[in-house]
Amino acid sequence: MDFFRNPRVRLGLREQPNIWEAGEDKPEMRTKRLTRRGFLATTAGASFGGIVSPAFPVKVAAKNNAGSRLPLGHDPRTLADSGASHGRVPDYQDRKSTSDRLPRKVTVGTVMQPFWGKHPGLEKRLHLLTDIVDRLQVQSQERYGRGLDLAVLPEMAVTGEGESVGNAMEWSFPLEGPVKDTFVRKALEHHCHIVVPLYLLEGKNTKSCSNAAVLFGRKGEVAGIYRKVHLVVDSQTDALEHGATPGKEVPVFSCDFGKLGIQICYDMDFDYGWRELARQGAEIVAWPTQSPQTTRPVPRAIEGSTYIISSTWRHNASIFEPTGKIISQVRWQQIMGDPSSAGNLLLDNNTLVQEFDLSYAIVPWSATLKNGELLTRTFGDKVGYRYYEDEDRGLFWSNDPQMTIRQMLRTLNLEEEREELQQARERYRKAGVPDS
Repeated sequence: MDFFRNPRVRLGLREQPNIWEAGEDKPEMRTKRLTRRGFLATTAGASFGGIVSPAFPVKVAAKNNAGSRLPLGHDPRTLADSGASHGRVPDYQDRKSTSDRLPRKVTVGTVMQPFWGKHPGLEKRLHLLTDIVDRLQVQSQERYGRGLDLAVLPEMAVTGEGESVGNAMEWSFPLEGPVKDTFVRKALEHHCHIVVPLYLLEGKNTKSCSNAAVLFGRKGEVAGIYRKVHLVVDSQTDALEHGATPGKEVPVFSCDFGKLGIQICYDMDFDYGWRELARQGAEIVAWPTQSPQTTRPVPRAIEGSTYIISSTWRHNASIFEPTGKIISQVRWQQIMGDPSSAGNLLLDNNTLVQEFDLSYAIVPWSATLKNGELLTRTFGDKVGYRYYEDEDRGLFWSNDPQMTIRQMLRTLNLEEEREELQQARERYRKAGVPDS
């Protein structure tokens, strides 16, 4: 379920309610000894709420018709010393804006599906995963009248994590064979890109495996593979994630809808991959992950000017826009039971489909903007936006195939946030303001 039934909305001023309702049952969940986050096994009380309803009252404004190196800040562990904790604005001057490009609507699908427990066998697991992709395709057709552009499955979706964990070589799968054959057919059937994560057996003679995500293209081709760089380190043995081999590269894949990057789970905690994706101009980042966190992705989305699609094992699957806001989210429901025992079940209400536009402008508050109403009066349904009164900014896009959002803004003498900040920075330099 999405925050916004209509992606072009205006949010009212109100505090976000607590995610979990008071008095909810909090079933226990046992994690593996070594999780993707690197923590030892514990028994934690986990509260599971329903699918999130809008965090704020929603007022529909109108219908939605169809690189240089970027400084990403400091390692999150030293955030208190970085200045970012004091509200330091990311440096916009090196970012390439997409507001001068004609509309590029993209429809993405994701899922929240656990994979703990005994592996059911490759045939059954692949059947479960293709059923999920089928469901996403149906949702896309029902909601937007067209098929998916991109489906993202969770970390280790094909392999799970091994019933007794152990050496990942023992429960890795090669790409060639059933895995490749299955998703080649599915990508061709739905004419979409699919991100398929697994522990990848690199070759019969290499005796190595990677925590990887394979990108299948619309034509059924293997469009690329990302191998997780930042593997979890076992704090007791110093081993890297069940004996896996870390990746060495952070590629960006040129898809027909835009530039796609991939990061996997623990990669979220380290700047290197995100810097590389920003440097190469990634517009969407698929983030298959065991960890369902929603705080760390916010600065990644803002500083990288990217949409981030999380696909998780529990709690939530979310879509973050470049403002850092979550625009769509599905959450665990009590009726789904305990995630640790639902690994081989096709769950209900655990999928999410969302359309957004990769040609957009982030526009700050101004007296003339009137929270976006100026554009609505001028362009009607030809403009779309999400404006956040509590942030004094919004994300705007064009629904006119012949006109860019930048042209619309120029018509009304409105500036993008990046332009306003650059003007301020130049004035500060003249005034001798430090670090400007």
